[in-house]
Amino acid sequence: MTPLKSALSFYRACSLITGIFLLLVVLEVVLKWVFGLTIWSGGDSGILGLVPNPVDDSGFPSVGVDVSKLLLQIHGILYVIYLFADFRIWRLADLKFKDFLIIASGGVIPFTSFFIERNYHKKLMKLVNGN
Repeated sequence: MTPLKSALSFYRACSLITGIFLLLVVLEVVLKWVFGLTIWSGGDSGILGLVPNPVDDSGFPSVGVDVSKLLLQIHGILYVIYLFADFRIWRLADLKFKDFLIIASGGVIPFTSFFIERNYHKKLMKLVNGN
């Protein structure tokens, strides 16, 4: 397996996972700012539930985990890994810096990671296969 093909496989997996978590973050933001709810796990909420947002964040249940914050933190870590995958294919395929920025935007603009990944994967597989 060539380094570029390996990098594309890694990028494809990162793109899918990061895109899914970005959509979960969007759901979390809508729940928090439109409906005034936080995703909570444990305590009276059970495995996964919604609790009202307290004004000063001090009124959350004393037992459990704030899944909303956890989603944000996980997406942040996944986005850094996604950027690493982006950097690898950018360097290995000798793409323009504009391409790096376009690919990087896939981790912060909902749904775009799926479309950008498909576009670049198709284009770069032609390069790998020598077409």
